[in-house]
Amino acid sequence: MLPENCTVTRRDVKNARLRVNEDCSVQLFVPSAFTDDEIERLLERRTQWITDKRHFFEQKAKIQLRRNEILLFGNRYAYFYSTQYQNKVVVNHLSKTIQARRDLLDAAVQEKWLKSVARKHIAERVAALSEALLLPYNKLFIRSQKRKWGNCSPEKNISINWRVIKAPEFVIDYIVIHELCHTIIMKHTVRFQTLLRSHCPGCEAAQSWLDKYGNSL
Repeated sequence: MLPENCTVTRRDVKNARLRVNEDCSVQLFVPSAFTDDEIERLLERRTQWITDKRHFFEQKAKIQLRRNEILLFGNRYAYFYSTQYQNKVVVNHLSKTIQARRDLLDAAVQEKWLKSVARKHIAERVAALSEALLLPYNKLFIRSQKRKWGNCSPEKNISINWRVIKAPEFVIDYIVIHELCHTIIMKHTVRFQTLLRSHCPGCEAAQSWLDKYGNSL
C-alpha cells in the first residue's frame, strides 16, 4: 500500500528516485520495468526517511497574510485600491501600505508587479555588492526557479529567483553575495564557506530565515 498522498510514476530511467515535497506529498519515479512488489519494498525501506522529511516540512513556519496584505521585503503591506494613481504603484515603507489602481490582490497581477520590483531592486543590489566586494559577474537573470533561490554558471552569469523580493533585505543580500562568491569558487567547499562568511557575516541568520520561512515566498 502506498503512503498517504503518494504518487508513483514509471519512466524510462535506470534508477528509482524518491522525493518529498514541501506540501508533504511524496513522489516516486521508477524504471518502467519496476513491479508493484518492488515499489512496495522500496517504500518500506524508506519509510523512516519519508517520515523525517515530512516532519521537517511540517515544522516550517508559514507567514500568514490577511486578505488585503502583500508580502514585500519580509514585511506585510496593506493594499488599498485607489483611483488616484493611474499607472503607478505607490509603496509607503513607513506605513507599510501599497496603493494602486490595479488589482494587486489578483495573483497574476501581483506576480507581474512583484517581478518588476524584483528586477529593479535585485539588479541594483547585485551591481552595488559586486563593486563593493570586488566580485565581478557577467550577466544577471531574474528567473522563476522552482527549487533554487539563485544560481551562478561557470561563465559568471547569475540567476536570482524573483520570489526573494518577498524576503527581508538582509536575506536578499545574502542570496546575492552567495552567488557572487560562486564567481570565484563554484562548489560549496570549506574555502567557499570561509569566503561567504567574510563577505556576509550574517549568512547563518539569513539561511535560517530561508529554512524557516522560505516556503512562504
